[in-house]
Amino acid sequence: MPKKTRTLLNIYRESIKNFFPSLKRAIKNSLKEIPSSIKSLKMRILSFQGGLSIFCIIIIMLFPFIPSIEYYVSILVIAMIFTIFAASWDLLAGFTGQVSFGHAIFFGISGYIGASLIHYSGLSWFPSLFIGAITAVLFGLIIGIPCLRLKGPYLALGTQAFALIVFNLMLTQEILVIHTSFVELNFIAQYFIIFAFMLISLIIMTLIVRSKVGTIFKSIRDDETCAEASGINTTKYKILAFMISSFFAGVAGGLFAVNISSVSFSNFAPLYSFFAILMAAIGGLGTISGAALGAFTFWIVNEGLRDLGEFAVLIFAIFLILVIRFSERGILKPTIERLKELFDILKGR
Repeated sequence: MPKKTRTLLNIYRESIKNFFPSLKRAIKNSLKEIPSSIKSLKMRILSFQGGLSIFCIIIIMLFPFIPSIEYYVSILVIAMIFTIFAASWDLLAGFTGQVSFGHAIFFGISGYIGASLIHYSGLSWFPSLFIGAITAVLFGLIIGIPCLRLKGPYLALGTQAFALIVFNLMLTQEILVIHTSFVELNFIAQYFIIFAFMLISLIIMTLIVRSKVGTIFKSIRDDETCAEASGINTTKYKILAFMISSFFAGVAGGLFAVNISSVSFSNFAPLYSFFAILMAAIGGLGTISGAALGAFTFWIVNEGLRDLGEFAVLIFAIFLILVIRFSERGILKPTIERLKELFDILKGR
């Protein structure tokens, strides 16, 4: 066996051997912090931004009850699925500083495994969804161990290389059409199931980034060398971030496959990775709620430009350039600041 192959296998063996005990401790410590994280979340809800978030949630909940709006409900369903996907990428890149160009791997593999279980074994869509997401976590571990030895642009290119390899391997696979109990539900029930997944996923990711583990993620993002010097096992936490991120990307991929009732090589398209990046950038990196705003903005603008044909891409590109040029932090924080100013004026402050 070549020396480089033996070295890589040894890296995998040692990393897996040391990782799972560390992962168990990290999860245990995170569970201890849940009460304080929930308390912090309650205080945030009572703030202006929290009130604005609740207002948006109420609007989203009431939206499907508007008459003759089924088509637009389907657009929001896609937006909610990609909200989970964009937030999962932001947790990895925005909070841990590990930029991935290969997030479509987790999105696609989860959908494909879940759809295969439904199609060949008759398993219900709900357990298949989580089995697919767990498979995505395993892929996150397999890809994360070698890729996270890279840094900066090399990490991005390394993850993109894995994504292209998987995409080309899946080109030979036929389209897998599935039929689940999910599609038999009326569109309002489907809408609220996806909404529940989105809301729970965002809350969990918010609690994670506000916990001690999230603080460590941010310390690695801000200064990895300093974090290592302070005694933090940065490799362990980077892989943990990769696995958490891949799990939620897998949840999004499974929901997408169930929603469209099929899966194919297109689910692995590298374009989906860049969708996640664009959505997170539009809303604002390092903010879970920003990823949500970015995803909704992305799909609403995309739908609004649909009738413009070949000019749609040009106009959308100009829109993105303007966002990046005039709002480097994304549109979430400036929007909240302006609304807060308007709210204060209306209150007479």
